[in-house]
Amino acid sequence: MNLLNVTKNFKTEDEALDYLIRQRWPNGVRCLACDHDKCYQIATRGKTNKPCRLFECGDCKLHFSATTGTLFHDSHLPLTKWFMAMALMSEAKKGISALQVSRHIGVAYKTAWHLCHRIRKAMQELETAPLGGQGQVLEIDETYLGGKKLRKGVKAGKDAKIAILGIAERGGRVHMQRISNAKAATLKPILQEKVSPKAKQIVTDGHPTYVNIVPSIVPVSQHKIADHKAELEEFGELSAKTVEGAFSLFKRGVIGSYHHLSEDHLDSYLQEFCWRYNRRGMQPFMFQTLLRELTQKKPLTYKKLTRETF
Repeated sequence: MNLLNVTKNFKTEDEALDYLIRQRWPNGVRCLACDHDKCYQIATRGKTNKPCRLFECGDCKLHFSATTGTLFHDSHLPLTKWFMAMALMSEAKKGISALQVSRHIGVAYKTAWHLCHRIRKAMQELETAPLGGQGQVLEIDETYLGGKKLRKGVKAGKDAKIAILGIAERGGRVHMQRISNAKAATLKPILQEKVSPKAKQIVTDGHPTYVNIVPSIVPVSQHKIADHKAELEEFGELSAKTVEGAFSLFKRGVIGSYHHLSEDHLDSYLQEFCWRYNRRGMQPFMFQTLLRELTQKKPLTYKKLTRETF
């Protein structure tokens, strides 16, 4: 569902709320505390005197709404604007900045920034199957962001670089995350968790760390070393262009859309790109998938997001 469909299907707040209720409780509303199926709808008014719909449990008498306990919780922003922001973020291949979202849906930048980060939290894939579990060829590499320090010398620039590890299935999923360094002690636990021993083959560059780690996951014969210089001339079996393409897509987003990222929130942006990349063949269903994730994740307050509270 793209932005055009969202504006056509959800002309009013009631239509958006009805859709949210159906997506959260496809088999009927159930109590959030005791899971009782007898819940009654009551009409009331919110903090801004705006009419709202609450549900009352017929057993424990709990009052709750469709947004209680979700990432929509305690948001005064209309659901129609939430849905427009979700459509923009799920369809933007290279990401979209909070400033651009604020212009599109007509809210303040601070509101749009908090909104975008709550949507990114819904894009976090907390429990995923190891990559390569279906016998795919995997590519593993690392890249670096940043590194420019004005008037502080080359060494200061190198020290400021942020390392990112990438693992990609050819024709499948990708995983990217920030790492403190590219040493074996850092990479080994990550690869053992994210890489399946059923992988058909693992392609890396000639970094000594991979030569030592990969044989602990798959047999030595299934570990192939690619030459980055040769990749520029032809695409062969020993290339790592899939994971490098994912890196390139993310960096295009950083340069063209965001311009600057906070290191504190880098993993959130990486997870957003991975979520969208892994569903690139599911565009018609990305909006519904994202909406279900928003209803299943816990609220993210502004203070927690800005590290004012933990």
